[in-house]
Amino acid sequence: MMWQRLCGGPWPDTDNLLPEAAQRQAAEEIRRYWRLWGWQLVLGEIVLWAATVAQGVPQTPIYGLLALLIAAAYGLGLLPRLTPLWLAGSVIPFLIQGMAISGLGPVTALSFLMQYTFAGMLLTGRRRVFVQAICMGAFWISLIYEVSGFPELSPPGYIAVGYNILLAVFTFQTMRFLYHLAVDLNTTYVEARVRQQSQQFLARVSHELRTPLNSVLGFAKLLHRAESAALSATHQAYLQQIIDESEHLNRLVSDLLDSAHLSTGKLTLQRERCDINAICEAVAAEHRPALASGVELHLQLAPDLPHLLADRLRLRQALGNLVSNAVKYTTQGTVTLSTACQGQQIVIEVSDTGIGIAEAEQKLIFVPFVQLDSRRVGVGLGLDIARQLIRLHGGDIHLQSTLGQGSTFTIELPLTQ
Repeated sequence: MMWQRLCGGPWPDTDNLLPEAAQRQAAEEIRRYWRLWGWQLVLGEIVLWAATVAQGVPQTPIYGLLALLIAAAYGLGLLPRLTPLWLAGSVIPFLIQGMAISGLGPVTALSFLMQYTFAGMLLTGRRRVFVQAICMGAFWISLIYEVSGFPELSPPGYIAVGYNILLAVFTFQTMRFLYHLAVDLNTTYVEARVRQQSQQFLARVSHELRTPLNSVLGFAKLLHRAESAALSATHQAYLQQIIDESEHLNRLVSDLLDSAHLSTGKLTLQRERCDINAICEAVAAEHRPALASGVELHLQLAPDLPHLLADRLRLRQALGNLVSNAVKYTTQGTVTLSTACQGQQIVIEVSDTGIGIAEAEQKLIFVPFVQLDSRRVGVGLGLDIARQLIRLHGGDIHLQSTLGQGSTFTIELPLTQ
């Protein structure tokens, strides 16, 4: 606390500059970048050392040793469990090289921005402060040594320029990568926070809506049963419309609650042995009345399909959302519901001859609250809920679609979980 007050600097213990999820993403991307592009720096060092050998530059073994040190720093970066050692250790080869070769100090000093920024993204607490302090110390040592007049290697001008260009280009390329990574992390983090807060808000609002909605629906049904004989045909039609619209609104509220619970991890499965074919038959019977005139719904169910350990209601809900979507967008032709056992998984396909989905829009089809056809009713949650429910079972949903020809949604569910 005393040093914190005197220096006004942060000396944290466990705080993160990035949220935990963003830090994991940053670690993956930085490791990937270092693996894919760090070898170019090593190759450049080897080429420059070979140039000193070919030109007969004095003290060529020292140039070879510098290339070996840079290669060792690259190798440390490939070991995921040695991040602090890699970041702190990689400063030393760059510092030695900057002090050894005349005219390389300023560019070397700037190169320490790479390790400094890596440490801010990958490390926490004292480890981060320690590595960043080493980077700052190396920055000043490299600059001061350059103007101190101490003895340095003096390679020919074109080789010295080669070292400067190599290090400057790699530093610039890395900082550009870090800029794009920071933008991506910020976008991902903001989207996650907005989605989390919106889902919490929707959950609260949905709970508040459900109680009065159930009251309206209950009293409307009671009135319809008790007073139907005393009401005129017009009033009965009005009452039935109230019931229909209330049930539709109730389903929308249920979708909002399910989406919120899935996003926050509060929805749990009640697993039991399920007959997939029986679930398909029930879903088909439920949606046949909604088919457009001339459209047929076919079942192609595999015989002797093994039972699956799953949540019967949630599986039926996910499959119902897919069939409902197919029925909604098919005005002629067929909707086909089929099952099969392929290896260690059960495959369920919902295919239709409807309007299809353009390739550019297919990546948006599972995004919540997105409707590609604004003329249709709903809030755009059905497909998102279906995919999240299937993934909660350990499976996934895939889409194949051709605009104007139809779509096929394929559910894959593992038999062993």
